[in-house]
Order: sequence, then C-alpha cells, then structure tokens
Amino acid sequence: MNRRPDLPEYPARYGRYVDLVPENDICAAMEQQLDTTIACVSRIPESKVDWRYAPGKWTTREVVGHVLDTERIFGFRLLTFGRGDAVTLQRADEELYVRNAEFNRYPIAAWADEFAQVRRSHVTLVRHLPASAWDRIGTLSIGPISVRAMAYVMVGHERHHLRIIRDKYLFDANRTDS
Repeated sequence: MNRRPDLPEYPARYGRYVDLVPENDICAAMEQQLDTTIACVSRIPESKVDWRYAPGKWTTREVVGHVLDTERIFGFRLLTFGRGDAVTLQRADEELYVRNAEFNRYPIAAWADEFAQVRRSHVTLVRHLPASAWDRIGTLSIGPISVRAMAYVMVGHERHHLRIIRDKYLFDANRTDS
C-alpha cells in the first residue's frame, strides 16, 4: 500500500488528520510514530500529568487516554471496513468516553504502555490486510471512508494530539522558539 488517500476517500472533516501524514508507507509511519509517542509521553513531568491548560479542557493524562481510546475505535473501523462489512458505524462520544474512563486510576505510563500494545496490534493488522482491502469503502455516520484513509486518519489523529500535548500542556513560558 503505497498510495495516499484522495479527498473523495474520506469525509472532509478528517482532512485535518490526513494532511498531517505526508508519508506514502503508512505501515512504516505507524511504527515510527509509536516510538515518537512513547518518547513524548515519557517526558511529561509528573507535575503536568493532571494539569489542564484551561478550564473545561482535559488533563494531559486524559488526552493520552483519549488517544488510546481513539486508536481502538479507528482500529475497529479499519478492521470492519477492511473485511467488507457494510454496517454504518456511528460517531463515538469522546467526552463520554473520557468522563467514564477514569484515566486517573493508573499512571500515565500505564496508558502509554497500553497504547503501545494496541498500536503494535494495528500495525500487524495493516501489514496483513490483503491488497484488495485498501480500496474498500465503509460508511461512518459522517460519510464514506476507505480503509486506506482510515489508516491515515489513525496516524494523523495521534499527531494532532501529540502536537496539542507539546504546545498546550508542555509549553514552557521561558521558551523563545514558540
């Protein structure tokens, strides 16, 4: 699979995620990203784990938990559509998921480790997809999406949230490069 998805392959609202993934080899991007994500999360100081950059925003730990939950959701979508299932999958309520997860029960490192396990499983799933699966189109409540695009959305969503962690949660007021 060495072709990026075209706009008709995914709902326009996912374009912000797809645009964050310039790579053509999505499997390699998924593997490399895992190392980047774990390195980023491991650098979060304990003083910032339960910090919110503004009222009503998630804590850093909750953002990491959201990335984990969404990895699972997107992986299920990828599997469902990759196998040719014609079901329409509904949107997940991210606020509900974060509220009910109680991410503060475990250290952030435990959530990062769980994410690593899930991502490794998804890398294997993507590597083992038959060539015919990449062009299959599934239906989300917001519109059609190809299996190829779903893989790109997975990577882009994670990049989006890592950028938020770096820019909003780990921002150093003394930094001069911002």
